[in-house]
Amino acid sequence: MATQSNTAASKPVDPDVLARREVTRMLKGPVAEKFKSLIPPLASNPDPYKTIMDTPELLDACFKLFRMKEEAFAEFLVDSEGNPVRDDSVRLRCGRSVDEIIGMAVRTGMRTYAELHFGDPIVPPKTKAAAPSTPAPKKQQPSRLLKLVNVEKLAGLFKRNYGQPKPLPAGQTQSGRFYTSIKDNLDYEWQVRFFPIYVEIPPHVFDRLGIGITRMDTEERLQLLAQMAITDITKAETVIKDPALFREMMENNVLASATVSHLGEEAFGNVHDALEHLDPQKKWNVLANKDTAIRLHEDKRITKNDIAALADYLDILNEYALDAIFDLKLNRDQMQMFLKTAEDNLGQDLFMAMFGPVQMVMPDDHDEQQKLRRYQTFTQTALRNLVSAVKQLDDSLRKSGSDDTIEECLGTVCRARRPDLEKEIKKLAPTSLGA
Repeated sequence: MATQSNTAASKPVDPDVLARREVTRMLKGPVAEKFKSLIPPLASNPDPYKTIMDTPELLDACFKLFRMKEEAFAEFLVDSEGNPVRDDSVRLRCGRSVDEIIGMAVRTGMRTYAELHFGDPIVPPKTKAAAPSTPAPKKQQPSRLLKLVNVEKLAGLFKRNYGQPKPLPAGQTQSGRFYTSIKDNLDYEWQVRFFPIYVEIPPHVFDRLGIGITRMDTEERLQLLAQMAITDITKAETVIKDPALFREMMENNVLASATVSHLGEEAFGNVHDALEHLDPQKKWNVLANKDTAIRLHEDKRITKNDIAALADYLDILNEYALDAIFDLKLNRDQMQMFLKTAEDNLGQDLFMAMFGPVQMVMPDDHDEQQKLRRYQTFTQTALRNLVSAVKQLDDSLRKSGSDDTIEECLGTVCRARRPDLEKEIKKLAPTSLGA
């Protein structure tokens, strides 16, 4: 017996298990105490860790505070030798990197939120007598982290377009089924604000799309995903054919499915070939910019070489800006220079307002809808007028024998119009655009 006991006692513990235990100890102890000292409402809280994990708004605030005041956490951000670590992917003394610890915290917060939402435990009770009946989902208070989303409406869209939740299997709880479907797809601090949306998405949708959902990093992207039919994704898989390429799309931007399914096999192949030199995320973001991506195929003026020349901007360029480039009859060498000149002389915000993506999701509020439409009409008209002015200036200078380039004409027009455009944009921009 003594020999057996000694053998059991000397059995090495998995280093991975030890690292998880140490991270959990640090988060519950000294790290939670640090947040307690930095956040006044937690000052008298007996269990700051539990309070943080129980409250998505507070967990989100802690992540933001950590990013703003990393120097306050310097004692934890060291390697095994005590040297400072400034790279989030490098392992710390506790055995995990900042990236890994953030993922652990996000999953813990999601687990707690799921149990509160569904009203049952992740792990079902072991005895039948203690097993609860299936509860109705708990009505949560509206999240202060979501500004533009009607969560109830979004939940209805997911269930309509992707199917209602399947009957709960025996021996599993609602929260347990949900958490099992999502946990491996949670890694980033910004995902916390989408907890109220995630719990409304049927678990089988996470089983099918996985990180295709949890890589949607804006409210608008999640709404576009909810509006997209599962048939688009299924058809896109057929069009792409290559399982590895389909998986690459799912991992980078599932919204590209709508474009791929619309294009069909030959057109997708042509556009994809022209974009193949881009990194995967950029490439699939271009294809997710649906109206512009479809125009790349349908506008016969646009060649594969043109697509390659414009590739750096195609993920954000709206179709009206694409038209403007070809209306000006720019050669391939001028295209990117034209956009860079507009960006430099208009400024980033004004450039995005005129050249960037058109918001596709309409607010529920009627007044906000009208305001958004007026804003979009103005930006599109302003873009047309700017291009017209550039043409006129270019023609005038050519007739006078000037050797000014089209880029110089654009820079002149952009600088002259920028003050008035900025003033009007600021006045018209709706709340849904963060105004």
